Amino acid sequence: MQIKKTLAAMTAVLMAGSVFTACSSGNEGTDGTTAAEGGATAAAGESAADNGAAENSGAISGTIKVLHHRTDRDQDGTMAKLTEGFNALYPDVKVEYQSFTNYTDDIATLMQSDNYGDVLMTPQALKQADFPNFFESFGTYDELSQKYYWLENYSVDGQVYALPTGGTASGILYNKKVWADAGITELPKTTDEFIECLKKIEANTDAIPYYTNYAAGWTICQWQSLVVGASGDPDYNTKLLTDKLDLFSAGSPYDAVYGTLFKIYADPTLHEEDPSTTDWEGCKPAFAQGKIGTMVLGSWAISQFQEAAVNAGCDVADIGYMPFPNSIDGKIYSVSSNDYMMSVNKNSSNLDAAKAYAVWFCTDSGFAQNEGEISGLKGAPMPETLSSFDELGVELFVENPTPEELIGKYDEIAKASEVDPWGDASTNFKFRMAEAAFKGEGEDSYKAICDDVNKSWAESRDSILG
Repeated sequence: MQIKKTLAAMTAVLMAGSVFTACSSGNEGTDGTTAAEGGATAAAGESAADNGAAENSGAISGTIKVLHHRTDRDQDGTMAKLTEGFNALYPDVKVEYQSFTNYTDDIATLMQSDNYGDVLMTPQALKQADFPNFFESFGTYDELSQKYYWLENYSVDGQVYALPTGGTASGILYNKKVWADAGITELPKTTDEFIECLKKIEANTDAIPYYTNYAAGWTICQWQSLVVGASGDPDYNTKLLTDKLDLFSAGSPYDAVYGTLFKIYADPTLHEEDPSTTDWEGCKPAFAQGKIGTMVLGSWAISQFQEAAVNAGCDVADIGYMPFPNSIDGKIYSVSSNDYMMSVNKNSSNLDAAKAYAVWFCTDSGFAQNEGEISGLKGAPMPETLSSFDELGVELFVENPTPEELIGKYDEIAKASEVDPWGDASTNFKFRMAEAAFKGEGEDSYKAICDDVNKSWAESRDSILG
């Protein structure tokens, strides 16, 4: 299913009948409640009652354990506060939480037995075909796809095994005050304009124009999230296979994204002095304080930087978000995709309670809005943090599902070729480009890396697909 509209039109449609709490800053609701309180308020709204949850809640009881990756939301009490909303509907269900700093590895270990909680964030490494072996079905795809986004890759034989906790848009985090102080009056519409904006920040402010966060490793992978949006095509990844396209060619989405990365990294005036000593946690308050102008991160990061602004005594309104400015026939696109999905352990001794919690969390908790994420629920408003998308007339779309005969082939080719666009191994092409740029090796080095990538990708693609 393709969803492709201007954000203004999309927001207008999604606003109709919504019972969610609007997110103005990621920390406060429109009535001044905290994020967690806003979620609890939303959870007690009419939506759950309309679904008949209130009528049946008395029949559901038991203790369930919820496994998740948001250690920060355990520590700040958000998860516990949200539970108050759930218990308003299901008073006889006790909810326990367990969060993991290294969720991917820890959950893989737990799933070697039947004891992996009752509700859990769906492991991203698990193959789609294996979902029925581990998770309980929420119902049919035909029915649930009318209500939720992003179910295509979490369905098997017409049954849905995970619901979306929220989603993100691809784009760029920027400090509005820094950009204004630099004399920038309009957001860029092309990659060349974007780099010119960074140069203005360097010339007119004391801020670091672009912060690479290079030492963290995973942060450079955030650039990959821009590629499909830069294509403007919800079938782009499929066409890479069916049309046998090179990843890198003049003007291709990969070239637009990574060519921009290379130019920024190659100019020492546009990034921090020593990328090998960057500090992910430390960059958040520095960004809020106007010491950093720009970073490529998914919209999931907005709420974290808003919180950093509050903690640093800075203006939350300075935290802005823009699309990657790769214009196609004068139009800018961005792709939305799911964040973690939520599943129910098929071995749970309290399946009814576990399913009730998962449905509530993904439908009525308000968690996505309070995190500044796009709700996975059709009918919910877009977050105000994406207002610049409306300003630029951005077309936000969802990737079309992979044809059945090609499911898993992209990942297989990515691994076999060692290109792995999402990979964070030090030998990955992203890191090769970064190191070449930092060393000042020039465009010839960039082109040589692109040629290597194309050759490896094509050989593996043709071997696997024939």
